[in-house]
Amino acid sequence: MNFIDIMPKEVKHKLQEKNYAAGDTILYAEEENNYVYFLSSGVAEAYIQSSNGNFATLYLYKSGSFFGEIEQFYDGKKPVEITALSDCIVKRLYRTYFLEWIKNDFNATTFLIQGLAEKLISNSQLIENILELTVKERLLRSISLHYHRNTLDSLNKSRLAKEVNAPIRSVNRAIDECKKQGLLDFSDNKFIIIEPKELLKFLPYIE
Repeated sequence: MNFIDIMPKEVKHKLQEKNYAAGDTILYAEEENNYVYFLSSGVAEAYIQSSNGNFATLYLYKSGSFFGEIEQFYDGKKPVEITALSDCIVKRLYRTYFLEWIKNDFNATTFLIQGLAEKLISNSQLIENILELTVKERLLRSISLHYHRNTLDSLNKSRLAKEVNAPIRSVNRAIDECKKQGLLDFSDNKFIIIEPKELLKFLPYIE
């Protein structure tokens, strides 16, 4: 069951459908958002970007997920950006309609709180899983995300070492292992993907 399943018909009529291609930004960091989004299909990523350009994934949304609800209750800094990792179809509901609905529907309020709790727990598990990965696994995960986002040209060893949270010598060893496996190469301070299909298996949303 997802949020739309419990949504009354009169509220469903107020939904707006939007389509996003893989790589499109759905919600921009720091921009005002007056909608709650319900993901009908596809995968989207919530992440923050540090001042030095490093990315940190906070949550991965799949079909049936919702996002944008926090902004309707919080006016402070919003550093989180949400991007489509695959082609996505979303339906969005204007904040006034959303707040009116949950104000008068206890089941909807309960569903909202359950969703927030799930995100908190999943985020903790995501961080724990990342900490358990080897340097090579973290490296391949990071490179696969950059490749999928089309930001691979901006990735160098120094930045990768920060994202992987490992010293350069460890990153170099991991790169050498990947080169021996024929997954990628590194030349002129640029990463070259040799086996895209194998690399994309390290994307965090592929189970």
